Amino acid sequence: MKKVLLILAAVACSILTLSAVQTENTVVKYNGKITPKNKIEIYAHRAGRGLMPEQTLPAYRGALRIGVDYVDMDVNLTKDDVLVITHDLGLNPNLTRDSKGKWVTEPKAINSMTVKEVQKYNVGKLKPGTEYASYFPNQFPRKFAKIPTLKEVIEYVKKIAGDKVGFQIEIKNDPAKPDMSATPEEYAEALYKLLKEEKVLNRSEIQAFDWRCLIALQKLDPDIKTAYLTDHTTEKLTDSEPGTWMAGLKPKDFGYSFPKMIKHLGGYCWEPYEMDVTKKDIVEAHKLGLKVVVWGWPEMEKTENNYKQIEKMIDWGVDGIIVDRPDILRGILTARGYDLPKGFSITEDVL
Repeated sequence: MKKVLLILAAVACSILTLSAVQTENTVVKYNGKITPKNKIEIYAHRAGRGLMPEQTLPAYRGALRIGVDYVDMDVNLTKDDVLVITHDLGLNPNLTRDSKGKWVTEPKAINSMTVKEVQKYNVGKLKPGTEYASYFPNQFPRKFAKIPTLKEVIEYVKKIAGDKVGFQIEIKNDPAKPDMSATPEEYAEALYKLLKEEKVLNRSEIQAFDWRCLIALQKLDPDIKTAYLTDHTTEKLTDSEPGTWMAGLKPKDFGYSFPKMIKHLGGYCWEPYEMDVTKKDIVEAHKLGLKVVVWGWPEMEKTENNYKQIEKMIDWGVDGIIVDRPDILRGILTARGYDLPKGFSITEDVL
């Protein structure tokens, strides 16, 4: 009888062990921690461009005061190899004035200017009457705001928030316009060097539509957190897809699945446009161990905050949401009982 009980105990132990292994293989894990069910991370897109002049130090100040998990930024490399924070490959006429206060009319390439030349421009407000300005009716203008360097923003965020806020950094380039930006390898080397010097690699997520940039980063450091961006206008899940943005991969070889392609390339996170993704996609990505962070697109959706879609994304279990109005997302999450990131009290102003 004692022998039988021992055998049964051993069998039970084996079943429990097997169950634990199966659970371990199916739960979503990032950085060794199971994603809490009461947490959806808030990403301040372009530092919250719905409220402040996008990607300027005043905007990052505002995002930190509101309370976000990540501050978002886009980087370009200047002629003298300095990473600056601006979304477009050239100066954006919708929000850029020269030193005399005149609106620029041509998108002069960022990589054709030194950092000193870039920072002479004023991006403190939106150009009145433009369609772009109409998407952000509540943006509070500044008399002057410069285009900051990535180093300036990292040091400012560290000064205010210590290690409590992460960095989401998008590499801006266009495979069809190679002369307008640095190469994927040049971007990867410059970015990795700075993040390592600033000691923020562990809380930085690097995103790109051109997946070659992320592959170049992973070659430098397999543990770096790469976030693969997708939308239906850039990467297409069809047989006609040439693979220009997807590092040459063909959708049919991966069952027409973005998550499978990203997992194959060694990605950490999938970041699809919120109107493209389905609940089935999110479930698949999670089973593969990918973090899923979605993003809105005011220029496409004609609104700075798509309430219905955001609520759907929350219900479907995304891990994070990239928004131009982090203040509104905080309200939505508060009403649903989610935990929120801490805001910071800041008195001094910045340019």
